[in-house]
Amino acid sequence: MTPIVNRFALALATFLLALVAGCGGDKGSAADPPADFRVQAGDGSAIVSWTAQPDTEYWLFFGLGSDITIDNWATRGGVAVTNATSPRIITGLTNGVTYSFTINARKNKGPGGDGAPSQNIVPMLAGANWAPAAPLGTQNLNAISGGTLVNGFDVVAVGNAGAIYSSIATAPFAVRTNPVPAENLYGTAYGLAGFVAVGANGVILTSQNTIDWTRSTSGTTARLNAATSSSTAIYVVVGDGGAVVTSTDGIQSWTTPSSTVLGNLYGATWGNNRFVAVGAAGTIISGTTGTDWGQVAEGISTQTLRAAAYGAFFTSGSTAATNLYVAVGDAGLVITSTDGASWAVLPPFTTKNLLGVTFGGRFVAVGEDGSIFTSSDGVTWTAQTSNTTADLSSVARTISGYTAVGEAGANVSTF
Repeated sequence: MTPIVNRFALALATFLLALVAGCGGDKGSAADPPADFRVQAGDGSAIVSWTAQPDTEYWLFFGLGSDITIDNWATRGGVAVTNATSPRIITGLTNGVTYSFTINARKNKGPGGDGAPSQNIVPMLAGANWAPAAPLGTQNLNAISGGTLVNGFDVVAVGNAGAIYSSIATAPFAVRTNPVPAENLYGTAYGLAGFVAVGANGVILTSQNTIDWTRSTSGTTARLNAATSSSTAIYVVVGDGGAVVTSTDGIQSWTTPSSTVLGNLYGATWGNNRFVAVGAAGTIISGTTGTDWGQVAEGISTQTLRAAAYGAFFTSGSTAATNLYVAVGDAGLVITSTDGASWAVLPPFTTKNLLGVTFGGRFVAVGEDGSIFTSSDGVTWTAQTSNTTADLSSVARTISGYTAVGEAGANVSTF
């Protein structure tokens, strides 16, 4: 990500500075800044929060360096967010670089008051510090996904007994209505056309706002375990007995091409113009369209693979990105591939069953007993402290870090 640059024309900056300094409506007045103004570093981001007072408008100012104020933000190439609400997530920041933030307030469109003392943060790569939140219900949560819709970055978690929770933009998770409440949900994915949730008896649910969910006709009664989507909104869902269900029209209709395998498929990912699905007894299949599946050479492992992820990253001194697929499974199995066809088994670094994996700047794998491992290259993995002993089933990149979900509504996050 690139550092903040001043995108305001000089005229606009001068106008805003005048408002901050005191130009306002005849009936308006300045207000004190919030006493509990707080800025928390995220991954390439900052989470800003405060307690809002009635009938009060807040302006947030931030920029590079350690001394941004309401007076110098424009000349220092900073940014002003007018009529800001709490919490506010600021994205597009550069990890390892210092930013400072301040805020002021006004009533009835009046002049801005004094700025709060500047707070400094240094965004950092997420994954080292995890904190549990209150359980989301009592059912096991089996999958989580995140992506950007018209209302901002949303996160969806699904689980047993039809449990669906979603967090819209910066709002907390809320329970959502499932049109098929009796069915367990085992997978979810985000794509350009919206979110999907999949589960028992061939259930596929779709949503374009994460609040309202509609059932689709899947064409199968197989248990569906996982879903993924390409950058062109081709959705792929995989399940028991080698079931594959795809949609190429924005989740409006679904077809059931052959997967060429009979074993259960538990995980799927897309990247570098290729789908990869993994499953029982080390099964791996791949294809480029969602319908042209071929089985990767057998014998890589006899352990069940539970999840897969794709990441592209730069290594030190390299000018070309490394493309890497990572699949995880039982007894700590981790395998990697640069092309989706030739795979290598990593030396074991845990005996825990690994149940979920994702990439969002680094690889994050989760599993039994609250185990979490992170890797910058998919090869060298570091154990992290999750602060939970619950089994973690799935992990997703969020707007400012990662969130993992699992047993009895467990959810832990890192920023």
